[in-house]
Amino acid sequence: MANRFNRYKPETEKAVRKVEVVEDETLRQLKKAWGTFKYDNTDPDFYNKAANVVKKLDYSASDVENFSLALAEFQDEGGFQSKAGVFLSALTNNGKDSDYVIHTAHLEVPVNLIGCFNTKNIVVNGDVGKAVGSGMKNGTITVNGNAGSAAGIGMLGGSITVEGNAADAFGWYMQGGEIHIQGEIGKIANDIDHGKIYHKGKLIVNK
Repeated sequence: MANRFNRYKPETEKAVRKVEVVEDETLRQLKKAWGTFKYDNTDPDFYNKAANVVKKLDYSASDVENFSLALAEFQDEGGFQSKAGVFLSALTNNGKDSDYVIHTAHLEVPVNLIGCFNTKNIVVNGDVGKAVGSGMKNGTITVNGNAGSAAGIGMLGGSITVEGNAADAFGWYMQGGEIHIQGEIGKIANDIDHGKIYHKGKLIVNK
């Protein structure tokens, strides 16, 4: 699945909004784990490697929210957009809580792969990049912003709601679940095996 994501061009940069983050011991541990995780988009086991790093940590949903704000200091790193999404997904999926809030509006570039293999309930305040909810199994993802291309690629279940616009190829290789888009849409993916897609409340794909 990782190679499919490489077909898309980087998202356009946007203005950054500075935020203040209070650093505590848990945030320091999460930052250390971020440095330990070496993301390689050619490695098909990239998610499991992130999961193995964060499984050793003790953190709460509020810690994940705080870390998402702290991500701004890493955004000049190579591969940041996808590394951030994979790492955040590993944190939410392996965390002890069921509900998570992630902030992206303060970042210069949108984060790809947020909610990949998702099993929790995630609210994203801000835009997301490519492949939000890729391979998600269940749970919910609500994006209070716009979504880049290939939203819900390979999703198996659960529900994705995009309150803003969604770019092309959403639902690509979709195997189940639902996608709800409240704003404008690009081209729907042709390769949808099973699932439902709604646009502004109207069912437009039912397989």
